[in-house]
Amino acid sequence: MKIYEYEQPDLPEDYVDVYYRRKTREITELLDDLKKHRQKLVGKADGKEIFFSLQNVYYFESVDKKTFACLEQEVVQISVSLQDLEHAYFELGFVRVNKSTIINVYKIDVLKPELNMRVTALLDNGERIRINRSYKKKFNLFLNSVNKGGFRIENRE
Repeated sequence: MKIYEYEQPDLPEDYVDVYYRRKTREITELLDDLKKHRQKLVGKADGKEIFFSLQNVYYFESVDKKTFACLEQEVVQISVSLQDLEHAYFELGFVRVNKSTIINVYKIDVLKPELNMRVTALLDNGERIRINRSYKKKFNLFLNSVNKGGFRIENRE
């Protein structure tokens, strides 16, 4: 893929155009990364307000009617419901995988099949998230829709 960059000081607004022959996994990830970069969220941790980028979120989790964004090193409480997050960020790779968790599929390192048609997602920060049967179909549909064939799938032994 070639990338061309031009500086034009007289532009009224910055913009990016992406041309492709076919929407491949690489193109999809590039577009999703561009969209995620623009998304900033605010939350609270240790009594302070924290601004963070959507692309730094590994997963969102609801515990005791509170919603948390789990980043690589910290957990931030946010004031958005899981349902609203699911609707707002589904196309950016945030897919509900169980009743209380929405996962960032781009942070998954390995998908590991388990008994009872469940799957465990091992994230690149070492955490494990279980994908329940009732959410597996939607999860797989998302992966197929963005041509996500690059995850390693471990064999059961």
